Amino acid sequence: MDRSIFKAYDIRGTYPDPLDEEAAYRIGLAFATSGLISGDPVVVGRDMRKSSDALFSALARGLTDGGKNVVDIGRVTTPMLYFAVNVLNGAGGVMITASHNPARYNGFKLVREQGIPISATTGLAEIENRALEGAAPTGKKGSVRQESVEDRYVEFFRRRFSISRDRKTIIDTGNGMVGAILPRVLATQDIPYNGLFFTPDGDFPNHEANPLKEENLEDLRREVRANPGSVGAAFDGDGDRVAFIDEDGNLVRGDLLTALIASHLLDERGPGTIIYDLRSSRVVPEIIEAHGGRPIKTRVGHSFIKALMRKEKALFAGELSFHFYFSDFFYCESGILAMLTVLKLLADTGKELKALVAPLRKYAHSGEINFRVRDQQAAMDAVAARFSDGEISRLDGLSVDYPDWWFNLRPSNTEPLLRLNAEANSPELLAEKLNEIEAVLAEFTA
Repeated sequence: MDRSIFKAYDIRGTYPDPLDEEAAYRIGLAFATSGLISGDPVVVGRDMRKSSDALFSALARGLTDGGKNVVDIGRVTTPMLYFAVNVLNGAGGVMITASHNPARYNGFKLVREQGIPISATTGLAEIENRALEGAAPTGKKGSVRQESVEDRYVEFFRRRFSISRDRKTIIDTGNGMVGAILPRVLATQDIPYNGLFFTPDGDFPNHEANPLKEENLEDLRREVRANPGSVGAAFDGDGDRVAFIDEDGNLVRGDLLTALIASHLLDERGPGTIIYDLRSSRVVPEIIEAHGGRPIKTRVGHSFIKALMRKEKALFAGELSFHFYFSDFFYCESGILAMLTVLKLLADTGKELKALVAPLRKYAHSGEINFRVRDQQAAMDAVAARFSDGEISRLDGLSVDYPDWWFNLRPSNTEPLLRLNAEANSPELLAEKLNEIEAVLAEFTA
């Protein structure tokens, strides 16, 4: 069994090497006997990848050999797994998916009760060690039963929203799992739409189900432009992220969507706490405060964000990477819930998305830029020394703030990369400062 499949937030690798049925069995047994979950059942869902059924069978054997009863909820999105753990009172859950990765990948997302994530710092490292060492079966054999949560999931959205829009929404689910459930959800609302690639297909025959890559949005852009006045939404493979294209075919950054959704929820429900990740534009806390909210900046990563949301009883949280988290969805993320919230905002205001976003583009933002370096820490130290006159934070990597610009430089969890996000009051200042940072990093370029 290869240790490399264990990542910071989940387990992921190419199938069948290094991630195979033997690894799945060991992971199931390690999870069941780890002490991280008490009681029953363990809820397990899976996506449409070719290897998901085989990995489910092996994982379920490991869980039941570890004495746990398993509820098989079938092929679902990751948010549906979180929903099921809560409505079925699961002691824990496992989602078999590789999210937005290409077809040859698969993996496991592990949660405790209420959908609380298990990451490297909250138990995943222990499961890794137990799986590698080979945990022993308990002697008590659990069982597997099947149960669908589809009807209850659709009902959740029917009760949560009443949306009526005249303008069309173009939706690309990228042959991921959202396409299987979304028509039923949309049938509860008055939302005209065109669907692209709704049929789940683990080979991803049209494009990768990853809206972070611009090339995966071309089909959606083409359809939006062919339907004047429409907006576009693109989901990732397991449905926990959604990106939006405005009426002109322009991608709306995740932090600007965070600001829009936060403003809508604060106007709808009154004052509350909103959490945003530190790569976000300064306009995000400005909008939150303007709508009576309390903004809190957080480090990147769903496990940190969910823990902070619970601690602060936050109403909502958003990340630059199109993950959006809701207090009334168990402090978990949901691409469908985020999409419907944006469409409700458009319906309520009667405005186009591009008009709502335009005032938020007041600063020049770099987006995320990756640098391959030999020594991540040495490179970050050199950048910190160069910009030591700024306000420095080590919340997540290196953040440096100045009155008219800022940047964050953080190491990748999986690659020898540094990820840079920067923002300035003008495009000219941003270009100047990016050149300065890049000049320092050039000394460490691999």
